[in-house]
Amino acid sequence: GEAMLWQAPHPVPCGTSTELPEAGAVSRLRGLHTAARSTAPDRVSVAQSSWALLASSAGAAAATALVASQHRRRQGLRPATTGGGTGASRVRRAAVTNTDNAAEAFQILGDWLRDRGATVPPSIAISVDDGQGGGRTIVTIDPMTEGQVVLELPLVCCLAAAPGAQVRLTGAFPAFEEAGLDPADAALAVALAHERTLGDQSAWWAYVRCVGDPEATFPCLFAEGDLEALQSRPLAETFDAVDKALGKLAECTGMLKSELAAAMQLVRSRRFGYEEGRYMLPLGDLCNHSFYPTCVWEKPTAERRSWRLVALKDLQPADSLTFSYCSDPNHLLLSTSGFIVPNNPFSRIMAKPADLRRSLEAVSAEGSGAKAAPDFKAWRKAEIEKNLSDPDEDGAGVSMFLVGRQGAGTQWNPLWLNLCGLAIASGMEGEHWSRREGGVQEYLGAVEKASWKLFETTAEEDRKLLESGDLTANRRMCVEFRLDQKAVLQDAINGFRGQVEAAAAGAKANADAQ
Repeated sequence: GEAMLWQAPHPVPCGTSTELPEAGAVSRLRGLHTAARSTAPDRVSVAQSSWALLASSAGAAAATALVASQHRRRQGLRPATTGGGTGASRVRRAAVTNTDNAAEAFQILGDWLRDRGATVPPSIAISVDDGQGGGRTIVTIDPMTEGQVVLELPLVCCLAAAPGAQVRLTGAFPAFEEAGLDPADAALAVALAHERTLGDQSAWWAYVRCVGDPEATFPCLFAEGDLEALQSRPLAETFDAVDKALGKLAECTGMLKSELAAAMQLVRSRRFGYEEGRYMLPLGDLCNHSFYPTCVWEKPTAERRSWRLVALKDLQPADSLTFSYCSDPNHLLLSTSGFIVPNNPFSRIMAKPADLRRSLEAVSAEGSGAKAAPDFKAWRKAEIEKNLSDPDEDGAGVSMFLVGRQGAGTQWNPLWLNLCGLAIASGMEGEHWSRREGGVQEYLGAVEKASWKLFETTAEEDRKLLESGDLTANRRMCVEFRLDQKAVLQDAINGFRGQVEAAAAGAKANADAQ
């Protein structure tokens, strides 16, 4: 079992990154649930609401406007409205729905930010669609140079939970742990939910009205049948645990679960974090994700108490301002931020050990494996169960690495490949599959059959579903996620088949030469 990689989806604040664990690592990759603490940003008002830090009017006003309307007209850029096309595989940033109201709302937000010392240059604008399914985004109007500060937001401009807010949520901590939710995110979600219920009486209304409502998608918003449509039991378990945790959060706060779910959805897809806490960044949270970003966020420091967005390269008009949220595979992106990336170079397939055992048992009941004597069948089953046993600390989302993209190719869990060979073995004394006639093709077929049994539909069936167009946003997300998983598997099978067949041909040539 040394090759097993155990993992549970975990919250990743924007601006941080995660890496694939070393082979042999066995761990529950959860958010760190440390003692509750909260660091207040500088220059906040002494008065506070019950959950969120109140914005103050301190700070010198920046001299520049959010966006000059004549620049927008000149470049053909419009004020922000709702996000991209129906069913895009991103959580679209919801906004005020009337175009004229949106223009006014963002102008007011710009003034509000400048009054608090934010730097918002006139060389950027809000665009309705990033052209890649990510919805609203920030784009350049004028050229910008590498290293230029694109946007700077003092902490006083950033929504944060009030000090001590986490302590009031301790009754829900066990549910947070099961769901992989960080209490800091929960406290921030409660603060945002509270400000949203206040409407225009909120001190954060200039920001809250531009946030709007989230798309009804994973990880917090889903309908009956959506979990099954994922065809991923680890993800389904995780989202179900999130739903239960939101119920516990409602009990702790006395708020409506629906309000908390909407706020948590916004927090999961938009929040920023570093060592001192979690924040919602007005305007900054419109920058979409890219594995090949145009900008980078610099975290606040002791000397500079602000988030700073800096250009990574020279930018031309209409370039989107993007940054890399993380280097996560799609199952983690979906569970932590609510979107997937087509052709994600970090995608991998995770599975529950019980599902892998069932797949191998089905394969061993066919072909050579079915011809084994009863005592060998019993031993083989025991070996498979021992190597694919459930972890000692099983829980929602805990799963095993099967295969994934790695660099320009793919990487298999070698334990799985070995067990596929065991599944077609007929006895202790029999020839190894690599030496018997037709054994190579039988083994490759076993790897393929056992792996594909994890999915209930074929890639062709999924593509037809997408073409039908009769899907909710979540169902479309499910199908796109499944297709990405199946593309990873097909690439891995093709690559492995080529390697094994080449090795077999080489071995035969050497044998013939001797």
